[in-house]
Amino acid sequence: MDIPATGNGPKPNQRVWARPSEIPTGSSVARQLDVMRKLVRGEVGGPQFAREWLAGRQAALAKGERVREPFERALLDVFYALDESYAIDPLTREASDMTEEQLVKLVGDALERLDRLNT
Repeated sequence: MDIPATGNGPKPNQRVWARPSEIPTGSSVARQLDVMRKLVRGEVGGPQFAREWLAGRQAALAKGERVREPFERALLDVFYALDESYAIDPLTREASDMTEEQLVKLVGDALERLDRLNT
């Protein structure tokens, strides 16, 4: 008797990426990594970064794009910072919220961890 698969695991023939060098151009995860690099280089500000990165995350989830630990941990650190600590709208920012400088540092640290996965 065949029992249908359940859960959120990868589907048959679905690739789960372990390092940034494996990410195909045009994927939603590639979009997230690109905007992370742009933030660290100063090409985008925090609010634009947050909107683009979260849109990339939503698209990656919708497409079923998957990454392995510790790749996933680095992306989750960015997600939780945006979700819990960074106010995208500067008008709603409170003293206890993460600053743009802190966001840039956190994203830079995440990129360094991801770069080490490629070696």
